[in-house]
Amino acid sequence: MSLITTHDVTLYGGNGVDLVLRPLCDGHLPLLYKWNADPEVVYWTDTGNAQVFSEEDIRGIYASISQNALCFLAEVDGRPVGDFWIQRMNVPEVSAKYPGLDVRRIEATIGERSSWGQGIGTAILGMLIDFAFCGEHVDMLYCFAADYNIRSQKSLLKQGFVPAGESDADAGSLRAKKEYHYRLTRREFIGRRRERIPKSRRFETPLIGLQPSQLWISEGKLRLVREWFDPARRESFDPIPVKRLGGRILMTDGHTRAVAAHLAGWESVPVYWDEDELDMRAYAADVAWCDGEGILSPVDLAARIVPHRDYERLWRKRCMEMKLD
Repeated sequence: MSLITTHDVTLYGGNGVDLVLRPLCDGHLPLLYKWNADPEVVYWTDTGNAQVFSEEDIRGIYASISQNALCFLAEVDGRPVGDFWIQRMNVPEVSAKYPGLDVRRIEATIGERSSWGQGIGTAILGMLIDFAFCGEHVDMLYCFAADYNIRSQKSLLKQGFVPAGESDADAGSLRAKKEYHYRLTRREFIGRRRERIPKSRRFETPLIGLQPSQLWISEGKLRLVREWFDPARRESFDPIPVKRLGGRILMTDGHTRAVAAHLAGWESVPVYWDEDELDMRAYAADVAWCDGEGILSPVDLAARIVPHRDYERLWRKRCMEMKLD
């Protein structure tokens, strides 16, 4: 019987490096033993008075935590660097503040010190946030940061978390006097992702004339769009960014809301010219994939809505593995 309760979710991301979050399992225990035997790693990940954790400690911790958490091994370019959890809230005082809500906490360990200070933790945190809201549809994410861990506090703020109070550290703590609380609600997450474009830059284009640059739509992302999308209020729709590619008008983003508009009966949508510097070779490769599968407009994408877990594998993994000559 396995010690660690595992799952079937793998997450993909990265910008310049390949980031993969794999299901944590018993085969990863030697890595957990190694990382938690390093006093400097433990200093930044545990606010108590432990200098290191024994193998017996680690087996007990992960056997218990994994029963109510999705635990991941983080890899950078195929190299294991740490472990991360999305855990059901287990602090009664926090649960009592948000009755009836699905509140999860995120815990993180970068065990390989050579990977510190490179933004890897922040990038992985972003992947976990995205999956929690799109894949698990949680109401709120919650994190704790020790008063001395400024790097963790900055990372949380960068990803949109807001201060939610503080508590005294455990009585036996030799390191922290306070633990700061941070939270991110689903509504706040949605708000951070929305496009705010001046009216002067917006114009209408038929949906049938827009060329997609992706092959699949996440059901979880579509559900989040529908939380703000009101078909009766066209002025509140977030316009789609587009560029010219050959003789086509290419969607550089916004595929989910374009599909939502189509499913609501719209025949055209507001768009705007995307002025960002983008890797158009990558977009050309995306369009070649779309051509090969007959995806010529958002109308075609409406038949390719999949669960978010499948979207990770079918689309994000494919993008991560894209190799350009």
